[in-house]
Amino acid sequence: MKDGEMPRVLRPAGGREMADWRWLLGIFVVALAGFAAFSADHLGEPSADTHFVYLANTYNSMIAAPFSDDAAERREGKVAFELDRDPPHRNDWASYWDLELGDGESYRGNWQERVGSGPFLLLGTDTVVHLERGDVESSQRRYFVSFPPAPSWLMMPLAAVSGYDVNDVWFTLFFAALNVLLLFFLLELLAVGGVTGRSRSDNLWLTALFGFGTVHLWSAIIGQVWFTALIVGITFTLAYIICAIDARRPLLAGIFLALAFATRTPLVFSALFFFAFVFFPGGKWIGFEKNQLKWAARKLALFCAPCLIVGIGLLWMNYARFADFTEFGHSLLAGGMVAHIQEYGLFNWAFLSKNLSAAFTLLPGIQAEYPYVVISRHGMSLLVTTPALLYLLWPRERESGEERFLYRVFWATVAVIAIPGFFYQNTGFEQFGFRFSLDYTVYLIALLALGRRPLTWVFKALIIVGFVVNAFGAITFKRMPDFYFGGRDDFFIS
Repeated sequence: MKDGEMPRVLRPAGGREMADWRWLLGIFVVALAGFAAFSADHLGEPSADTHFVYLANTYNSMIAAPFSDDAAERREGKVAFELDRDPPHRNDWASYWDLELGDGESYRGNWQERVGSGPFLLLGTDTVVHLERGDVESSQRRYFVSFPPAPSWLMMPLAAVSGYDVNDVWFTLFFAALNVLLLFFLLELLAVGGVTGRSRSDNLWLTALFGFGTVHLWSAIIGQVWFTALIVGITFTLAYIICAIDARRPLLAGIFLALAFATRTPLVFSALFFFAFVFFPGGKWIGFEKNQLKWAARKLALFCAPCLIVGIGLLWMNYARFADFTEFGHSLLAGGMVAHIQEYGLFNWAFLSKNLSAAFTLLPGIQAEYPYVVISRHGMSLLVTTPALLYLLWPRERESGEERFLYRVFWATVAVIAIPGFFYQNTGFEQFGFRFSLDYTVYLIALLALGRRPLTWVFKALIIVGFVVNAFGAITFKRMPDFYFGGRDDFFIS
């Protein structure tokens, strides 16, 4: 059975054509110029948190070591994927201690209470040994990048030329502008496919909402490992969605999804989006006819192959570093001495209320004197940073079964990405708005398009409000500390 014989969700009826390359290039250039203008003083040098640059240099050295004396010297005494040089600060680097004891024993792991003596958790196990200060003859601390490595893979050519001077701010700006282009392309694809009924003007408004009226704006302009990962994850997500609709490009969809979850781990759950089109082509159950099952098996094989290759590679990397296939390093931040991770782990019911508050209810503080508005470093509600999302609550009835199916698939994908994150040990601190929402923001924008509600002057006014709010964040975040207050246990947490 040929792909063309299977029912599809997108069925162009004619009369509406995709925007040509000039539109796409123009959108990219305008977006890049806009982000660069907000970035301004950040553009001249790398950010303070170039974890991906460090990992890219480490990869290059590991590859070059058999052929280069300089690289071999950098890797001398290092374990697999250990950084070539110590990090410039202690913020969000994974690490463990390599101990040599006087009796000849050697241990790898982390101190649990204080460095040098007391309980010591052995790497890759639940075993705790108790050591006195005199027991340890020598010790070495080994540092690693715990963040998924795909952005580092992209930086490797840049690192080969510029070493540790790669400018992660410009790197992030490029992908942010590419996100705006790809989002517009996706909206055009849905419109031409007959499932949104949106005009080109509507799609431009929704594209502007995404690029400049959500937390995407301020996240795009400062570099730094946390924000770079979110921005690059969006790029791969958009490419994945475009290829996954109607299971049209299964191999490319698999490659882009693999790169997405190798950038942001929660994006692995978005595999549901592709599976939906395989098992429900055109929105209907595939059935059990031989030709249909053969079609589905081929699509799944092409899609799953790159995901398995990258997934197994990431698991092996975890084991090579930390003697545990599922440990990617976040449990070893701050030398494994983050108190709430020690007590609850990375995911726990105890974190739910804090994350829900950061996502939906956290408001800025208003005061009578300067600076008048004060924002928690846990951020603000999505409904403050992007009030146009309220329109998701009142969609119009979809006009066909294909639209209803697509609408449900987009919402289901939002759910499987977002819900696990609400149990995560970190709200996103520190941030201007709820930055983890970027993992599924493009799905929400697509849902606004699918909702078919007209883009009235009220909706457009809300887009402008979102732009003003996020522009304030882009201008003040990491620049004007007077507008921010509170540590991890500020008014919102207590």
